Amino acid sequence: MTTEPGIEPEELIRISEDQIARFVVERFLPDVEWTELAADEDLLATGVIDSLGVLQIASWLAKQHGIALAGPELTSGNFRSVRTIRATAERAEAGGVA
Repeated sequence: MTTEPGIEPEELIRISEDQIARFVVERFLPDVEWTELAADEDLLATGVIDSLGVLQIASWLAKQHGIALAGPELTSGNFRSVRTIRATAERAEAGGVA
């Protein structure tokens, strides 16, 4: 794709780990400050989320950020932590397979 000089091609909108952590805490850990949630904390192993939580996060990504995840992307491994959720969302935005 070519652009006019000085005009950059449109970049993908990136979702931040902070945005994801805020949602996870608001939805699943209401008595915790979002800053206390480590980006690599295993949300599944610690019981913060379960399979229904995975679907709730996927729905939030679609509604709030326009990031649609398909069946193969809705695996527990892609939602294990804030960091893996962000990586999954970025791959989906880029059109990659999770």
